[in-house]
Amino acid sequence: MRSVFKYSLLRLMRNKANLFWILIFPIVLGCLFKVAFSNITESESFHTIPVALVSDESINAKAFCTMADALSSEDDNAMLAVTYCKDKKAQKLLKEKKVDGIFYAKDTVTLRVNADASDSSINQSILQVLLTQFYVNRDLLLKTMQEHPQNLEALTASLYETISPRKEVSLTRADTDTYDQYFYNLIAMACLYTALGGIRLAIENAANLTALAARKTVSSTKKFTAIAGELAACILFESVLNILAFLFIVKILGIHMAQRPLLSLLTIIISTACSISFGMLLGCIGPKSEGGKTTLMFGIVMPCCFLSGLMMGTMRMVVEKHLPFINRINPAALISDCFYTLNNYDNLQRFATNLLTLSVMAVLFFGISCLVTRRKTYASL
Repeated sequence: MRSVFKYSLLRLMRNKANLFWILIFPIVLGCLFKVAFSNITESESFHTIPVALVSDESINAKAFCTMADALSSEDDNAMLAVTYCKDKKAQKLLKEKKVDGIFYAKDTVTLRVNADASDSSINQSILQVLLTQFYVNRDLLLKTMQEHPQNLEALTASLYETISPRKEVSLTRADTDTYDQYFYNLIAMACLYTALGGIRLAIENAANLTALAARKTVSSTKKFTAIAGELAACILFESVLNILAFLFIVKILGIHMAQRPLLSLLTIIISTACSISFGMLLGCIGPKSEGGKTTLMFGIVMPCCFLSGLMMGTMRMVVEKHLPFINRINPAALISDCFYTLNNYDNLQRFATNLLTLSVMAVLFFGISCLVTRRKTYASL
């Protein structure tokens, strides 16, 4: 079995198509994802909002200026960048899109925005919310002064906390980006592409398809021993390729996918084993030619990747809403969900369920493949 394992590894290393689809293609696609999604993420991230403030000496104006100063601290977390100026200069700044709005702090505080500046619509909405919050807080303070003056100090302190500069709070184990799910699905696709190795393994043990398989059939080595050695070599080699692609995405591209590195590697190994077993099954029962078997494999794998969200991020949720059973048996969805769970949840129950399902599928595919292979007999070779 050692010699079978050794020479199977050497044969796999020479397979350039295998190296391309499992290692090079995911890395190239990952780089393209990184470039595309980095620009989108940058445009969607929050930045300090530049505003102009025109005020007088009224009580309302002084109160609003105090709030504006609290929101425009000098660190990087400031919500506002306030420019105090006259009305004429403020309008010029707004017209030149150097500010997203003008606050007029007088007896009544009002907001003016540029309706044509569609690129700053989110910032304009935030400014409107701030203005509304100012009036709510002002009315609350006035009511407390009249009815419960003893609570004024505590209320003032709590209101100051609500207008303190923004603070980023993570609700998950890591700083998860919205677009990380595409990289989860990318690794899932790379794992499923290892079915190519399973197809090749099945073909090399079908005596009516290759001369190598014919020689194996008449050799003294037991068929199960030969298949087990080749399968072990295939799982090891292709798991290493997937792990290299995974490390490139994590270390070079900087994607948050390794919060639990050992469990992530275990996921890759089991996913690879499942996919190779699936490839073996296709190699045993699919079309006779290797090209036909490979086409069938891609015809199954790519729809699985589409349904898991590789091409459209919301697709998995659509499937979960209408046909949740598909997500329970779709290997691409199971693999990507394993990574999602590992990087976002403390509870590993969902991860364990997904991994167990992949393991059962791997055993099932391999068992059926062995039964089909053992039953094949040849009248002549």
